[in-house]
Amino acid sequence: MKKLNIIYTLFFLLLVGNSNAQEKMSINDAIQLALTNNHNLKAVAVNKEQANNNATAGMAGMLPSITANGTADYSNNDTEMEFMNTGAPSEGDNTIQLDNAASTTFDANIRMDYVLFNGNGNRFTLNQLRESATLEEIRFKQEVENTVLQVVEAFYDISREQENLNISKETIVTSNKRLDRLKNRYLLGQSTKLEVLNAEVDLNSDSTSYLQTEQAYYTAIRKLNVVLGGEVSSTYEVNADFEFLNGLTADNVLEKAMTENLSLLAQHKQEEITELDLKIAKAGKAPTLSTYAQYGYNRMNNDAGQVLYNENLGMSAGVTMSFNVFNGHQQKKKEQNAKLSVMAQQQNTMQLTKELQRDVMNAWSDYDYKQRIANMEAKSMEQAELNFRQTKEQYELGQVTSIDFRTAQTNLQTAKNRLNDALYNAKVAEYSILQLSGDLLDQINE
Repeated sequence: MKKLNIIYTLFFLLLVGNSNAQEKMSINDAIQLALTNNHNLKAVAVNKEQANNNATAGMAGMLPSITANGTADYSNNDTEMEFMNTGAPSEGDNTIQLDNAASTTFDANIRMDYVLFNGNGNRFTLNQLRESATLEEIRFKQEVENTVLQVVEAFYDISREQENLNISKETIVTSNKRLDRLKNRYLLGQSTKLEVLNAEVDLNSDSTSYLQTEQAYYTAIRKLNVVLGGEVSSTYEVNADFEFLNGLTADNVLEKAMTENLSLLAQHKQEEITELDLKIAKAGKAPTLSTYAQYGYNRMNNDAGQVLYNENLGMSAGVTMSFNVFNGHQQKKKEQNAKLSVMAQQQNTMQLTKELQRDVMNAWSDYDYKQRIANMEAKSMEQAELNFRQTKEQYELGQVTSIDFRTAQTNLQTAKNRLNDALYNAKVAEYSILQLSGDLLDQINE
């Protein structure tokens, strides 16, 4: 057992030395890495780019279309033709029969088509495409926010487990000293074998707790590595900042959320898009006026017939107007469905507004309570530290028992762990507040 204790001590001292040599990552470093390398963000960025590509006058049908065409046909047939008798004297039969009569046709043209007017449907379509591009931009920002929150949760989870590891190391060092002291006292007849055994059990328990915390620590690192888009097996330490923002109030957060929250902005944009859908549907009632112009060449060669070849070169143009008189009430149903979509989106906006108000109030309450809990845990930790120092002094003077010393040690470890958890919970809650108020992206860019 003594040999095992020595191994534990050397092992943990080695860990302390290695951790001090590692480069520490800050929360800003982690966020910037995620914004650069996160695979989900790159995928969503593609959707944003596609929407921007679609938001053009050409995709809305506002530009003319130009096509070039060319054909060549050949045929070879046995042909028999009979001509009409016009009443003039005929010297022979009016029938002509040709074998292997060849016919060739060549045609080439370039044509432009352009819609002059369709009830402004193409203009509304362009506006809709632009609004859709803006919506995808908002959705991309939402994904950025979600990624930042994932980084924050994973980063501060690493920080929590990292601090828990440090607490466990301190506990093991103290437990080792306690065991050595009891062994020396036992050799001098000042302690019992039972006290030594209890100290050994406590040291083993502390060592097990350390290994469990270490496992949680590396699990948290791997979780963050996935969000960062880097190597899953990378290891590092983090340098956490637990300074909380000043000036946050419930009223300010709620006021900003009503104007800057990305989910609500996306819903407003979706409502605008459905209103444009209605305008596009109504445009279907208007007549469509379009024009075309064509320049082409045509030649036909024919072995059978009165005209052996025919050749044309030139241009043609025209204007077409079409008007839907009746199409089985399809136009009417399109307008009705578009109006219903607008009404549904308006209801969704009102529902989301109320849900956002609720979420802000709940998040602020959660943030406020967690900050208060963190302050209380900080005071408890200070009291536990004071109690441990006094108990340690009395223990070294032989005024308290080993069990009393262990109790003070355990209380201090528990207080530190609880403060560590409270700080983690409060910091994550603060970032959730920033997301709801629409300030998260501005905060990380400062």
